[in-house]
Amino acid sequence: MDRPLSGSPFRPNRIFYGCISSRPLGHIAHSLHQHVCAPHTTTPAAFRQAHPADGVQPNSGVCGLENSGNSCYLNAVLQCLSATMPLVEQLLHSDTRKGLARSKCRVSEVFVHLLEKMWMGTGSSCSPLEVMSALCSVLPQFNNDSQQDAQELLLLLLNTLHDDFNKPARMEQIKGCSPHSNLVTRLFEGQLSYMCICMHCHHQAHNTQAFTVLSLPVPKGTIKCSIQDCLTLFFKQTVLTGGEQAMCSVCGLKRETAITAGAKQFWMNIRNHLFHLVCRFGSKGKSQVKLRTNVLFLTKLDLSQFLSGLVPNESSYHLYAVVNHTGHLNMGHYTALCYNSLAQTWHCFDDAAVCEVQEDRVQSPNAYLLFYSHKPFHRPRIAGL
Repeated sequence: MDRPLSGSPFRPNRIFYGCISSRPLGHIAHSLHQHVCAPHTTTPAAFRQAHPADGVQPNSGVCGLENSGNSCYLNAVLQCLSATMPLVEQLLHSDTRKGLARSKCRVSEVFVHLLEKMWMGTGSSCSPLEVMSALCSVLPQFNNDSQQDAQELLLLLLNTLHDDFNKPARMEQIKGCSPHSNLVTRLFEGQLSYMCICMHCHHQAHNTQAFTVLSLPVPKGTIKCSIQDCLTLFFKQTVLTGGEQAMCSVCGLKRETAITAGAKQFWMNIRNHLFHLVCRFGSKGKSQVKLRTNVLFLTKLDLSQFLSGLVPNESSYHLYAVVNHTGHLNMGHYTALCYNSLAQTWHCFDDAAVCEVQEDRVQSPNAYLLFYSHKPFHRPRIAGL
């Protein structure tokens, strides 16, 4: 997998990856950095002091995850997926649990088991060791003590879940699934349309590219920018020159090619989720560095200027989870901020330590992954809650 670099507008097959339909996983990048755990500033008891809404069970989705040694990247991603209500509702459905119990889909089965403990359990924290062990059995690159990249883990976990739900036997056993309607595809996959214009003959070719994560470039030479600035740079027309020239079907030769991109299909299903990846790792000369630009983002994101022809309500997305990374390229720590739609509160998850935070504390210069939903999540429909 090529890591997208800072300051690059859209280029086909370059900064979109994690595509579930074609699944170009390729080689996994080496471990980004050795983890050095930062001292916890909160304790598991902190979240028990919060006052959830009437009728809300204190541990329903507000459950810390124990660090098994450099596993904060995994814990942060699992917390964000646990906050993705349509996914949790489907996986905790009785038909889904029964189907997976009869299967050999080990990763999905232990992931559902973990969600059960996080949503139905009573403990202030639980261990993700089963999930880690199952992942290592199918993804041996994670079978070491090094901290990995949270974004790469997210993509690989989603691809593994996608494969589990794509097996014909699973489709027949799990309610709402069919060979043409994969749970992970419905929730997480989007499409981007782009036009290639030959700069020699001006022939136009329209194409689409599926993606799971949008990797946004960060403007160079600034200490602060907005998420809209990153999107503007991403959708900016770019020209492929030199070794990047594209083949023109009319000229029959490689020509300089202008690329214009535009996202689509985000609004076709209220359960589609748009993942923004705020690029935190770029290059300086031949070395990789962590970008320190403070990217300002909103809990409600309006994409109308990038999705032509849509009314504001169709182009609004709501933030529900954030993965933060503190530290340096060779050492650091991952945490997560997630909105709990049952308690209707935000919480900070620092491994096993959990505390409630106000919405105005969600903005952070350490944001790495931003999770947006097309519609605000409703109160989860989970049996037993």
